[in-house]
Amino acid sequence: AVGILVSDGADGTVIDALKAAAEGAGATVKIVAPKIGGVKLKGGKRLKADGQLAGTPSVMFDAVAIVLSEAGCAEMLKEGAAIDFAKDAFGHLKAIGFTPDAQPLLDKAGVEADAGVIDVSTDAKPWLKPAATRQWDREPKVRMLA
Repeated sequence: AVGILVSDGADGTVIDALKAAAEGAGATVKIVAPKIGGVKLKGGKRLKADGQLAGTPSVMFDAVAIVLSEAGCAEMLKEGAAIDFAKDAFGHLKAIGFTPDAQPLLDKAGVEADAGVIDVSTDAKPWLKPAATRQWDREPKVRMLA
């Protein structure tokens, strides 16, 4: 299962591309938003949420994507559940797709660039392969190993 964290003002074309790519690869996709009512995308279209951020942590998913607007990211920086969403996904070795406007959230959550942290703003396909597995090369960076 894939979780896509979204904010008001997020780019619906990126979300649609991620959803289509993940579903095309056999994954189920859940949209996670700050509020139960979903978000208003760039251009004004509403996107329904499958889960509210506070009750739908990244631990529930095999891989995640974070698709935010600049203003949406600024709001998420004040939201502990959003920081935890990114931090826990990284710590649990999950692939993280992101849009550049989400970079401040990734930075605050301690997410470091690696082969499983992929900009999906122009193409979702490079994220699919890492999304299918854990990022084992990351493990020595996030925990002490015997």
